[in-house]
Amino acid sequence: MSPRFSIVIPLYNKRRYIRRAIDRVISQSFRDFELIVVDDGSTDGSQEMVVDIADLRMKLIRQDNAGEGAARNRGIKEAKADWIAFLDADDMWVSGHLDNLARLIERFPESGLLSTGYQEILDGAGVNPIPRKASNMREIDYFAEAALRIGVIHVSAVAVKRTAIQERGGFGAFPTGADLECWAKLALNYPITISDLVTSVYIRGTGGVMEQLARKPWVRDRLHGLTLEDISPSVKLLSRALRDGGYNVRRASIESYINSRLISTVREALYHRDVGMARAAANFAIGEVPMDLWLLQYFLRLPDPAILLAIDVFVVVRNLGRALFGRGSRMA
Repeated sequence: MSPRFSIVIPLYNKRRYIRRAIDRVISQSFRDFELIVVDDGSTDGSQEMVVDIADLRMKLIRQDNAGEGAARNRGIKEAKADWIAFLDADDMWVSGHLDNLARLIERFPESGLLSTGYQEILDGAGVNPIPRKASNMREIDYFAEAALRIGVIHVSAVAVKRTAIQERGGFGAFPTGADLECWAKLALNYPITISDLVTSVYIRGTGGVMEQLARKPWVRDRLHGLTLEDISPSVKLLSRALRDGGYNVRRASIESYINSRLISTVREALYHRDVGMARAAANFAIGEVPMDLWLLQYFLRLPDPAILLAIDVFVVVRNLGRALFGRGSRMA
């Protein structure tokens, strides 16, 4: 008989954290699961922290390094359960996480993707007490909610229906944004439901993929042949979906999602003083342009020297606010 959940942990050079993640899975009160750890060619001895765990529900799979998405896809391929829950090797669950997901499945069995609430902390910081309140479970318009807060769903809080993610091709081979592209694929075709009850913990500062990418130098003047599809994998998917038709009922929320990604791209480009890139991204706005993006478009009509001066003034004021009032102030 198949377990209720298959839990997939992709592992790459997380020796310090992997045992904690596995312990938090094994200690769940919900016991009907299998645990699949996919070691994606670790070179720091991460697998040594796993091989001696004596739990028959767990298996370790080794493969050559192919990336986080490929490791998750390998776990999906090996999974036996109808529902697959993901946990990154440096994140963790609190007690009752699988029970939380099981209640979501019971109430919304037609969903393609489920997510609990999650807490975000820095590595080394304690987990804040999580109130054990009644969970607000609901179906969401993923694109509308992600346009307001892109992190409405986090991979370590998610469970997906195995048939749904297999039908949609799993995770793409992108250096970043593979999770958002996957959620978008599922949201185009299946109901998405969430629980507000926080039972997953996302831990920053562990040297994850996004942190490694953030340390790479900004590539300037990336304008030759730039199109809307180059903004991100999820924007590419969704712009093609709108172009091909069939999603007109949801067009407004999909357009709001795309515009939110453009706003993020413009802000990142301005942070790196890349005015050309900021203008190019802002000009891709589609549908009803939100006020934030309209203001950025208006600001980017200024000459380059004026824009760069405004950026410098903003940085000075921000740093002064932090010096005077601390990082937690509204000015900061």
